Amino acid sequence: MSIYQSRAKRPINSGNVAQPVGRGGVSAPDRVPSVGQNSSPDWSRLRKAAPVNYMLPKSLAWVTSLPKNVRPWALVAQYPRIANSLAFEWNKPATCRAYFDDLLVDHRGSRKGFPADVQRDLLKLRDYYCSLNLTLDE
Repeated sequence: MSIYQSRAKRPINSGNVAQPVGRGGVSAPDRVPSVGQNSSPDWSRLRKAAPVNYMLPKSLAWVTSLPKNVRPWALVAQYPRIANSLAFEWNKPATCRAYFDDLLVDHRGSRKGFPADVQRDLLKLRDYYCSLNLTLDE
């Protein structure tokens, strides 16, 4: 299964709640991995899959289809996995706006943020996206 799935909420079938699944289809543990004295939890065991850290051909086609003044080259160079996700969500207005919000607003209170050039790219891209989708709703 691809990690580049839609971020849109999916309906829950027959009242059953899906259980988190780790690598190899094994259910994820019910508790957080233990933490040693000078270490942090190892969350990598719980991830579904590692995102590709290079531009996918479809994503590169998406970038080149954008107006030249909006193309997010710093984002592509430094965070290709985010550019891939944006390309995948681009035609889903509510989902894409929520993803921009997740990227640009610190909901945790502890993030250090993106480098200035990537932040500029994301802001220009979001403004361009919003200008295209003023009246569209999913």
